[in-house]
Amino acid sequence: MWKGECVVRDYEAWHKPYDDPQSPLSQRLKVVQLRLGELFTAASPGPIRVISMCAGQGRDLLGVLPSHPRGADVTAALVEIDHANAGWAREAAAQAGLNHFEMIEADAAISDAYTPYVPADIILACLVTWTMVAFDR
Repeated sequence: MWKGECVVRDYEAWHKPYDDPQSPLSQRLKVVQLRLGELFTAASPGPIRVISMCAGQGRDLLGVLPSHPRGADVTAALVEIDHANAGWAREAAAQAGLNHFEMIEADAAISDAYTPYVPADIILACLVTWTMVAFDR
């Protein structure tokens, strides 16, 4: 829906297709989680720093970190502008016992949000590109 000169979306509802294992969004998530697991496994010993841009509900990381052998080595900084989605991710991370999982409520397009978290070993821009593709349809 248009509001003034910007598009206003229901970002929480946008994530509902994740609950359908056959949806394209859910299929994309499985691929991203698989690749993340491979990256964590292949990483050098020691800390692994991750930044996620337009992180949404953080399901990509939340689906890997709790069970991955290197999960405790990961410090994740997720940037998400939507308060409800950030809250969902915070709660899920707390329930999973993830202590190095930080949600930053900010516009992912503003580079200042990342200053405390660089350099990073892995930068996720999954929902940035997915949203652009979906928006162009």
